[in-house]
Amino acid sequence: MQRTSDSSSQPMIAMEGVEKWYGGFKALTNINLTVRAGEKIVLCGPSGSGKSTLIRCINHLESYQKGRIVVDGVHLDDKQKTIDTVRREVGMVFQQFNLFPHLTVLENCTLAPIRARGVDRAKAEATARRLLERVRVSDQAGKYPAQLSGGQQQRVAIARALCMEPKAMLFDEPTSALDPEMVKEVLDTMISLAMEGMTMIVVTHEMGFARQVADRVIFMAEGSIVEEGPPADFFKNPQHARTRKFLGEILSQH
Repeated sequence: MQRTSDSSSQPMIAMEGVEKWYGGFKALTNINLTVRAGEKIVLCGPSGSGKSTLIRCINHLESYQKGRIVVDGVHLDDKQKTIDTVRREVGMVFQQFNLFPHLTVLENCTLAPIRARGVDRAKAEATARRLLERVRVSDQAGKYPAQLSGGQQQRVAIARALCMEPKAMLFDEPTSALDPEMVKEVLDTMISLAMEGMTMIVVTHEMGFARQVADRVIFMAEGSIVEEGPPADFFKNPQHARTRKFLGEILSQH
C-alpha cells in the first residue's frame, strides 16, 4: 500500500486516466477527476453513462483496468489491505439502502465500527445514537429495517456510513428508490451534511439538489465525462449539445 507523503496539498480523491471494461464493453473511458477535501460533486447523465460505475471504482466495489485512483493519499490497487484502508475512509450510500434485515437499526450502525475499526461497543452505540439523532431517526433505534419507511431506511443508511467517521461520502442515486414524499427528507439530510463540510460525490437526477449544494456538476455520457462546471454555468450555459439535450429532458420532468 502506497501513501503519498504530502497530505496537506493533495486532493481527497484523484482519478487519472481511469478505464474500465466489462468483458468487451468499455464502461469508463479516460476518467480524470480531482476532488478536494470538502468539495461537493454531483454526477449526472443518462442511464448507462457510467456514473455509478465511476463512484463504485473509488472504493473498489468495481475494479478498473487502466489508470490510477488515489484516495486520501492511498493509491488504490487490488490488495485487500489497501481496499480495506480506503473503505474505512469512504462511506457509501446505495439506492436500495442495503441495511442488514436481521439487525436492528442500532446494530446496523455499530457493526462496522466494532469490527473494522475496533471501537468498543459502548462508544460505538453512543456514536450511533448521536448520528441517528442527527438524521432524525433516533426513536427507531430498536426497530428492524422492514419496520421503517423507505425514507427512514435511507437516513439510517446515511447514519450507518457516518458511524465510520469517513473523510468522504459517495451517494449512488440515494433517492431514486423512494416514494416522492420521502425524497425531501433524505435530500435535507444530505444538504445538512454538505453544509457541515463533508466531501461528497453524489450520483443523482435531483437537479434542485445540484443547484443548491454542488461546487461542480459533471455530465457523463457513454462512459466519459462530457462537461463539468459550477452549477450557475452548467445549468444556464451548457456548452455541449448532449448536455443541453439531457438537461432539457430532465428539467421538463421536474
